[in-house]
Amino acid sequence: MSFIRLEKINKIYPPYFRALVNINLEIEKGDFLLITGPTGAGKTTLLKLIYREEKPSHGEIFIKNKPYSKIKEKEFRKLRQRWGIIFQDGKLFEDLSVYENIKLSLVLAEKKMRDMKHRIYEFLERFNLLLKINKKIKELSGGEQQKVGVIRAILKDPEFLIADEPTGNLDPMSIYEIINILKELHQKGTTIVLATHDPTILNLKIGKLITLEKGELIEGCYFL
Repeated sequence: MSFIRLEKINKIYPPYFRALVNINLEIEKGDFLLITGPTGAGKTTLLKLIYREEKPSHGEIFIKNKPYSKIKEKEFRKLRQRWGIIFQDGKLFEDLSVYENIKLSLVLAEKKMRDMKHRIYEFLERFNLLLKINKKIKELSGGEQQKVGVIRAILKDPEFLIADEPTGNLDPMSIYEIINILKELHQKGTTIVLATHDPTILNLKIGKLITLEKGELIEGCYFL
């Protein structure tokens, strides 16, 4: 049984822009799926449909064979609390500190903070952010904000991780650190879907790779 399944998905933005065209895709539990393609190919739109920030114009998405259209918003929000999402634009609270942003996400995921404090410090140190733990988000650089977004998502130990261009503003060392952490999560059983056009990631040849172009799924391949 697939974990997430998309059937005949089309997404049309007014008046007639077709962002996604007849997408059929199965994401198996335990997959590490990379989605690539040029800017404007539909990668972010596809991810937004999966985490239901947007809804398809036509077609249906299923989670464990249950259609999204039959899941109430409150139920889906609870479901998403067990997911980790790395947003392309961060979606951090600018007037809260690094620690407060991470803590808020963990509290919403019903994690016990007394068990998580050590791990927060550990991951901040891995990304050279420990000295900025009490800095407000708006005081950080774009790359530092991106790292906070990554830490916030992975510390939840999510069953499903969605990442939209998680390495866009980062130096090579930070990129490899993120990939190593994602591999660790994957080995623990987390299903991962990552949209990227970063050649550093693509050249590692991990997981499964699909390519979008002008909203259409044009090819896919599997790496061992």
